[in-house]
Amino acid sequence: MATVPSETTLLEQPPARKRRSTSHLKLVPPSKELRTQLRQRCAAAAARLDKSCPLTKDEMEAVARALLAEAGLPEGYVGWAMVALATAFWRDQVAVVPFNRRLFLLPHCLKHAEGCPADYDEFGLDCRKCGACSIADFRTKAEELGYKVLVAEGSPIVLKIIVSGYVDAIVGVACLNVLEKAIDKILLAGIPCMAVPLLSSDCRNTGVDEEWVQEMIVTLQERPVEHTRSYVHLMRGAAAMFKEPELSRLAPRVRAAPPGDNGHSLKADPIAATETIAYDFLAQGGPPGCRPGWRGRAPGRAGPGGPRCAS
Repeated sequence: MATVPSETTLLEQPPARKRRSTSHLKLVPPSKELRTQLRQRCAAAAARLDKSCPLTKDEMEAVARALLAEAGLPEGYVGWAMVALATAFWRDQVAVVPFNRRLFLLPHCLKHAEGCPADYDEFGLDCRKCGACSIADFRTKAEELGYKVLVAEGSPIVLKIIVSGYVDAIVGVACLNVLEKAIDKILLAGIPCMAVPLLSSDCRNTGVDEEWVQEMIVTLQERPVEHTRSYVHLMRGAAAMFKEPELSRLAPRVRAAPPGDNGHSLKADPIAATETIAYDFLAQGGPPGCRPGWRGRAPGRAGPGGPRCAS
């Protein structure tokens, strides 16, 4: 028989761990000159890193803090430096991915808040390319090269696109708040990625270093590079398990309705109806524990503080 925890036991339990506040770490260097210098330092630091395994968020933060301290810059630039460091780390691997296998993500907050004629659909902002903001310029250039372009934010749709197998690299523009939310999934999945941070997180009429975005879009090289280990192929394999006919092969229906039944047997058999609902649920990816995402450690790592994988 289950016992009810006493009041004393409940009081003795440690308090829930609070999420660390990072707002003080997301300052954008104010001048273009300073941003350029910091970007160059991040590129030099990334060139010295082992690229056989992806960086964890903690490792990236440690490297960013070290180079800021060396340059005599405040810790408020840690978030910006982490983005520049990750971009430099993955640059060569993004560059060897064909343009038509890349996803380009743009934020809706680059648009002019007043008078923008664009509407929203299931994939984000449906830009009309009116020329009033830089979204149209970036999107037109990327689409001409063959990119898949989304004017949207948020990691769920990005992870879904990664798992779908349609793209092998991601480049994007976003504020540091959005990049912080997406970085865990992208780093742990290990998909090559590059980003240029917005100049503010105001979400209205913000700006970006446009020449850096243009440079990022056209990044290309054909020489072979060292590839970082990732879970992308496993995630895609897991996603395929939930698609027909593989789903029915792995978990055959016990009470499948006969052809042409039009749901009549489901009304008469509640268990068959429940089975149908369960299969519909699985076809959408199943519960969080079965969904094709990653909730563990980065590839080749033994856990917090554990050794990196061999180079």
